Amino acid sequence: MKKLTSALVLLLIIVVVGGLGLRHFAQSRMESAIADLRTAIGPGASFTYATARPRILARGARLTSVSYRNQAMTLTASEAIVGRVTGNAVDGQHIGALTLRDVQVMEPGATASIASLVLKGLVLPNTGPDLFRAPAPPRLDSLVVDSAQVTSLHVAVPASQTDLTVAGATIRDYGLGRTSHLDVETLAVQVRVAPTRRIGVGHLRIDGPDFAGQIASLLQSGHLIHTVGRRRFDVTALTIDGASPLLRVGHLEAEQEASASQDDLETTLTDLSAWPSPPQDQSLLRMIGYDHFAGRVHAVSTIQRQSGTMSLHPLDIDAPEMGHMTIMADLDQIPVDDPANMPETARIVSATIDWQDRSLADHVLDGLARARQVAPDAYRQQIQAALAASPDPSMQALGHFLAQPGQQRLRVMLRPPRPISVLMLGVALSMAGDPSTAGLLGLSISTP
Repeated sequence: MKKLTSALVLLLIIVVVGGLGLRHFAQSRMESAIADLRTAIGPGASFTYATARPRILARGARLTSVSYRNQAMTLTASEAIVGRVTGNAVDGQHIGALTLRDVQVMEPGATASIASLVLKGLVLPNTGPDLFRAPAPPRLDSLVVDSAQVTSLHVAVPASQTDLTVAGATIRDYGLGRTSHLDVETLAVQVRVAPTRRIGVGHLRIDGPDFAGQIASLLQSGHLIHTVGRRRFDVTALTIDGASPLLRVGHLEAEQEASASQDDLETTLTDLSAWPSPPQDQSLLRMIGYDHFAGRVHAVSTIQRQSGTMSLHPLDIDAPEMGHMTIMADLDQIPVDDPANMPETARIVSATIDWQDRSLADHVLDGLARARQVAPDAYRQQIQAALAASPDPSMQALGHFLAQPGQQRLRVMLRPPRPISVLMLGVALSMAGDPSTAGLLGLSISTP
């Protein structure tokens, strides 16, 4: 019995002493890791906390009242839980898991709050020989993260009176040269500067882009670079509202296959509804008797980067209450690296438009009759008689179509001698009855 008691006492002593030794080792390792972290973030930043306790088995620590500051930003969190810390400031600091709670981020022009942020596989970069001369902490594009999860994100930009909220978001495989993935649940943006706008997204998923590489490009050159590979965009429940509804998209899908010389893009919008912007009563849509557009859009396009040309093959617009349009077109002067400017620069080289009418033709004729204060039936007869008497076969074909628009297809072909600006197309078509304008458009109309 005495031998057993002695053995138990000895075991207890070993456990206590070993535990104290292990805790001391963990405390020392934690302090060393924090020192390395402070070195990694550079001399222009500070990192403080209220309490820090080592997590022995997790090779990490639990910190409270955490604060990080540099010249451009302040970040605070009520709690930080760090696990599986390896490496150092010279070789790169590896953090297996990092959880931040009640996060506040403050910059001169914006503030953000996050209920929780969970990072896995975080790597702070190797600072190399400039370790002690770095003028700023590592940039966002220089980090590596296997996955990041955000809950309850809110961003406010007072200057533009803009608020953004996200219920939850996940990004995977973030880092230079990595194929990244982004999932966002319930995004809402509100802009209070006139004209006020509210934008909502039920779910957003993006697969394929190198997000870190794109951020690096923006920081270094101010614009996005072209990258090769396959990308997919998936958006559900997209809404844009002003004082009244402006846009609803049930589902948007886009797939892009990009090479060094060519971009192929396929886009589909289903359950699409679009209302005219205020003043709505002055919109063309309202003038011809429609409250809004409702339908589906499917587009397949190919861009040749070296020549700056684009082919639509096809653009398909199906509006059950109006009609069905199919457009095959070739365009040039495409700004391949700045698509936002495409409407201003793009020109139509050739186009073929097929139209199957459901009600649009009658609505247009009724709207024109009202504008001229003429009875609709009398105006129809006047238009059809003028088109039938025209020596131009295209005008005769248009008159034949307007006589029974729901029973035949209308084809409009544009083969201009010189490419025509997309912005000028609408004006030119409104003057298509003028032979000189028709010649500039290379216009021909038929009812195949």
